[in-house]
Amino acid sequence: MATRVTVTATPPIPEPQLRLSLTPDGATAGRLDGAWWPPSHDLFTELPSLAAELDEQWSRVTRVALNPNHWPVIPHLIPVAGHVVHGGSFSQEQDPNEIMVCSFAPLRLDLW
Repeated sequence: MATRVTVTATPPIPEPQLRLSLTPDGATAGRLDGAWWPPSHDLFTELPSLAAELDEQWSRVTRVALNPNHWPVIPHLIPVAGHVVHGGSFSQEQDPNEIMVCSFAPLRLDLW
């Protein structure tokens, strides 16, 4: 007698949604251009989704600078969707909560 086994597929775990808010076009220029709330401080995990979104909306991300007080590991090269982003840090000149994002254009975003 054969035994019948039923296999049910487990639905895929959805990717976490990117938590990014950019200042609307036409808004008065200020010190910050938006805010980004990554779930962790792991740039290898978090930067690809930010770069993919900004590449599409803004311009290709080429460099990020962060304060090492909040980011324990800041790699010099971070692979993201088809290209590499250069990482750097400023411990005294940069606010600990701020991330500077530079693009190929050349443009600069300051995110909180």
